[in-house]
Amino acid sequence: MQRWILTAIALIGCQPAPQVAYPYPSVAQDCSPERIGRVSVHGAAISDVAPLAVLEGTFDDRDRTDRIAEVATELLHVRGYPNARIEISRAQGCGIELDIGVALGARYKITQLAFQTDDAFPEVERVEALEDALGTVNTLGGSFVEDRMLRALQTLERRYHESGWIDATVGKPVATFDKGRGSVSIVVPIEAGPRYRIGEIHAQGASRSDRQAVVAALGLRNGDWYDATQLRTGIDRARRRLDRRIELRIEVGNDHSTIDIEARFADGGR
Repeated sequence: MQRWILTAIALIGCQPAPQVAYPYPSVAQDCSPERIGRVSVHGAAISDVAPLAVLEGTFDDRDRTDRIAEVATELLHVRGYPNARIEISRAQGCGIELDIGVALGARYKITQLAFQTDDAFPEVERVEALEDALGTVNTLGGSFVEDRMLRALQTLERRYHESGWIDATVGKPVATFDKGRGSVSIVVPIEAGPRYRIGEIHAQGASRSDRQAVVAALGLRNGDWYDATQLRTGIDRARRRLDRRIELRIEVGNDHSTIDIEARFADGGR
């Protein structure tokens, strides 16, 4: 009898589990004409345009999609595809269907980065001024992203001005692409002009002792190279030491080779 009971239990255990009818129906696909039902990509992997791929299932907003496409294009440029383009078309299906066409173009890396100038501005600072994205963009071995480099060159030009090259102009980069090697050479023309020195240093207002104190606090000497950072540090030091409101005025000297500096007490003679 025990053997028959064990056999029955074994047979019952081998039977397939009964189907359970759940009370909730499956969620129907949302084919609303206001939602993006599908995003398809051709010309590249969907991971190459990941910011656009995540739009699937969201409400369709053309302006937002265009902005995201610009971001996705910028990311392709950063990865070394300077000529990459993205085109988006729409069709009505189960909701809005986005068709994303990607033209990557050739991939390039910077193999030469040169500055066409003979001035004494530190080479290391020039290179560092152009570097972007943690050293992966606009540097040797990195990608060339023109709009980022143009912004960086504006910053570099200001650094020239603040370091005494008041008349310096930094030109647009000249890029030479070698499609076969996947390389790009960059040359940046710079017209530095003369480097200015500090000319006369004056203080106006308040007492004679205060004027002497502010000039001493500036820490500048006639004949030194003009340096805007050093000048800002000096005037901040003078304001702290004297606890006074002091305005600063700089002017190119008549000889066009020096910069005259005037510190003026803005709070009168208190």
